[in-house]
This record gives sequence, structure tokens and C-alpha cells, in this order.
Amino acid sequence: MSTRLLRKRPSRIGPAVVVALVLLLLAVGLGWAAIAAFVSTGSVTAALTGPSGSAVAEAAGNLHWNSAPVIAVGAVLALLGLIALILGISPGARRILGVRADGSDHIGDFEVALPTSALSQIAAAAADGVDGVSGVKAASSVKSTIVTFSTPIRDHEPVRAEVEASVRNRFTSISFDRTPTVKVQARRSQS
Repeated sequence: MSTRLLRKRPSRIGPAVVVALVLLLLAVGLGWAAIAAFVSTGSVTAALTGPSGSAVAEAAGNLHWNSAPVIAVGAVLALLGLIALILGISPGARRILGVRADGSDHIGDFEVALPTSALSQIAAAAADGVDGVSGVKAASSVKSTIVTFSTPIRDHEPVRAEVEASVRNRFTSISFDRTPTVKVQARRSQS
């Protein structure tokens, strides 16, 4: 049995750590350069770079460590780091639906869940069983499912109503904690 708990929301810690490390390395490099410039000149009004022949060094040579553009870049980097921290701490979008299931008396906590990808597959399978449907795509979130089907029939409203009824019936037979809403869209395909 798996010891991993069901997470209703995915964590975003991996991407946030990568961005935070990049920003940290950039901040350490800029801090080292600023301290080296201050130590070598004894003033914060020292130029950003020393004498060099490159165009970037010459353009940056007109800037000083206490100039407004340098401070603005530092503030933007600090703001990006704060945003990465907040995104890393906050959870992602919900991707798991709860399903009601009766457990035995000897089972303490019994939790059943269904990922939204499986919900899309269930909706597509239910819609594909309707006569007149030639192709189906379904996309789901925790709150809703959008089913798009193609049909060669010109008057597709009866087929659309039948697809919607089929998907709704399949969802009600599952007994979700909260049944997602169903939206059905039809496209006419060439036969």
C-alpha cells in the first residue's frame, strides 16, 4: 500500500526552486561585483565595470552602483524572487475530484479520488457511444467538463442533446462529491 497521500492540488515547489536558484546566483554575482567595486574604489559611486573594450562594458561603464537604473534592476529582481517564492508556496489548480464510497466498519479513513484526465476519458467514452457521433474530445476541470464532438449530420441539435444526456447519466452513476457541470459543443464534419 502506498504511503503517499492524495493531493488535491499539486505542489509547485520544483519550478519555484529552480527560479529561486537562478535568481540567487544572479544576486550573488551582482553582490560580489558591487562589493569588489566598493572595496577597490572605496566609494559606491564607482562605475559598474572596469576598463574593457567590449560594447556592453562601455555602456555599463556610464552607470554607477547607486544610479537609478541599477537600483531599479535590483528591485525588479527582488520582486521576481518574491513572486517565485509565493508561487512555490501556494498550491496549483485542483486536479482531483472526490468520489463518495461506502467503506466497511473496519476501514478507518476511506478516500476515493478521480483525476480530471480520467473524467475527460469517461466523458469522451460516454459521448462516443451515441449514434451520429464521429469523433469526440473532452476537457475537464474539477468544476466542469467540456465535450466537443463532430458529426456528419446537418441538424446536430438532437445529437447534441443525446450526447449531453449520456455524459450526465454517466456522471450521476459515479456519485461524485460534487458533480461537474457538462457543456457540449458540436462541430459538423464532412462525411
